[in-house]
Amino acid sequence: MTRFKSEQGFTLVEMAAVLLIISVLLLLLVPSMSDGKSRADSVSCEGSVRIVESEINLYYAEHKAYPETLVAIDRATTESPLEYSCQSLVYTYAPTTGTLTKQ
Repeated sequence: MTRFKSEQGFTLVEMAAVLLIISVLLLLLVPSMSDGKSRADSVSCEGSVRIVESEINLYYAEHKAYPETLVAIDRATTESPLEYSCQSLVYTYAPTTGTLTKQ
């Protein structure tokens, strides 16, 4: 007489429990990942603004005056020569002081 080995495996309830736990963990993880992306975008934008401010200061060092518009340092379009946009933020340039301020 041959004996059959009892097969070991997961039940349907155990598999459903594992899938439920994985789903809950993913629901908690996804919002934190998108929040991190927006933070990374803002840090990148701040870095770009610092670079533009450095270019304004280099222009001042060379010409002893701030540029009249950001077109002079190739950082603006002709439609808005006193605005610098980064991501969804817009910065206004003040030619008298050479500063960029967030709108």
